[in-house]
Amino acid sequence: MILLVLQVLFVLPHTTTGSIKVAESYWTLQPNELVVDEDMAKYGSKVQVPLMCGEAFEGQDIVWKRASGEKLQERGNRILVTVEERRGGRYTCYNTEDSYLNHTLVLVRWPYKKIIKEIPEKGYVHCSTNNYSGSFQCSWTWDEKRAGEVILIKAVRSYSGGNVSCSLNSSGQTITCQDQEYCPYAEELEHINLTIYFRSNYVVETYYLQFQISDIVRPDMVRVKKKNNTLELHYPDTWNIPFSYFPLTFQVKEIRCGRKSDCDCSNHKSSKHTVTQDDLCNSPWSEWTQYKCIKEKKKKRSRRNKKKRPQKEE
Repeated sequence: MILLVLQVLFVLPHTTTGSIKVAESYWTLQPNELVVDEDMAKYGSKVQVPLMCGEAFEGQDIVWKRASGEKLQERGNRILVTVEERRGGRYTCYNTEDSYLNHTLVLVRWPYKKIIKEIPEKGYVHCSTNNYSGSFQCSWTWDEKRAGEVILIKAVRSYSGGNVSCSLNSSGQTITCQDQEYCPYAEELEHINLTIYFRSNYVVETYYLQFQISDIVRPDMVRVKKKNNTLELHYPDTWNIPFSYFPLTFQVKEIRCGRKSDCDCSNHKSSKHTVTQDDLCNSPWSEWTQYKCIKEKKKKRSRRNKKKRPQKEE
């Protein structure tokens, strides 16, 4: 079962500087990226965030600038910058000769889910795979009102901490991951912990999923073939072998024809539908495969062969 887990953050003692408090909780997302984890959704919310140019520059006269090139009044290796609501920013430090030294991108974690959409029965991030190869895909839908991007993907095994490699596709809304340590013939004991960080402007949203491959496996569509008057159901080509070790279960339904007539292969309007599922776990069913029974149409007689009606005698 896929679980949604809240992220645990490091909380600092509460302090204030003047009338604006210093952020109680902030963390490093990536090198040179600092995330403020405060409730900044309220109008006029402000916190101060400590920045450091670098340990090597301790005691030096350091000049700080915003991304716009505007100089800050604060100087030195360690300063406090004010973050208002969701407005983060990029802060760059220089020496007195205006040479670049370092920079920090300040982001704000948004407590709501706005960058991507929640899809019914799929949630915000939906993960799936068509077999037990250790590979899986996850996708999401962007909100049209926000320009979002993926800035970081973390995927690890729950106990061993084994790394799961993930790559973002060209569309920017799907990732493909591969668990290199996965063995389809062994009992699956560990979960995969997946965290995706989305960014829109200076806002960051975090989405966390925990699952096993058996939770998200969804076979491809069933292959259906007709042999005489019998329909044969075949395993998908992408399913694991041997089939005796990876059994599937099938469901078949028949669509009734109109005018109270039964659907069978003697009626060209009849159709059969089938789905399949892993027989050993309660994972998602495949998409429906439709098979239409086609009745051969009788050839129409040529008009040339038709006899003319006899004309009435006057």
